[in-house]
Amino acid sequence: MPIYSANPTTDANGYCLGILLLDVRQVFVPGDVGNASSYDYPVLYRTVPGASENVLFGDPDLNDAVVETAKALEAQGVRGISSDCGFFINYQDVVREAVDVPVGLSSLLQLPLLSSFIGRDRPLGVITASSRALGNRVLELTGVEPERHVIVRGMRDEPYWMEAFKDPADEVDTDRIEALIVAKAREIVEEAPNLGAILLECSLMPPYASAVQNAIGLPVYDFKTMIDFVQRTTHRHAYQGYY
Repeated sequence: MPIYSANPTTDANGYCLGILLLDVRQVFVPGDVGNASSYDYPVLYRTVPGASENVLFGDPDLNDAVVETAKALEAQGVRGISSDCGFFINYQDVVREAVDVPVGLSSLLQLPLLSSFIGRDRPLGVITASSRALGNRVLELTGVEPERHVIVRGMRDEPYWMEAFKDPADEVDTDRIEALIVAKAREIVEEAPNLGAILLECSLMPPYASAVQNAIGLPVYDFKTMIDFVQRTTHRHAYQGYY
């Protein structure tokens, strides 16, 4: 057995990823970023005090709280940091400069990668919690090429979505949420039959990625694909087999 050393800054050991949480209370269903059973590795959560709607528009007054919460996760030994809201992309740079572990605060950071995967004449689709907040400024923060055609559909015009998550309900009908997200995906494909892929921005949406893919037959990316990517690259396993 190897020899292990104590770390005086940690309360426990073995956390793979740290996740910054919005300062809200809502239902986190399996598959949601905020549900620990969504992962096959241990994650550690920390709530960012005061983080709510102000995250959508990058309130600079929240910078210190986001950075300090990220540092607290790093001190607990996590090897990467993510979040439970795609609009934490507004704090990607300040957190990345403040810690020494990989930082991927937003599912939207995958857009340049997806763009490189598909033909330049094929649009990308994004389903987001708020299309109003996901404008050109946020797309620029992702690093995706300015000329890339990105079709955005938001959920804030859907009354049940707002009932379930904007004013968090005590329970969530996942069948109804799934139907709403699938309908948005079909709208995007109807507008762009040559669509290359769909990205689900919101951390609440990974539970419905399979249904979206079954409905439109295209690659579907979300927070979990990004978080899993970070974890896999920070926790490589030795290969075993026969030769």
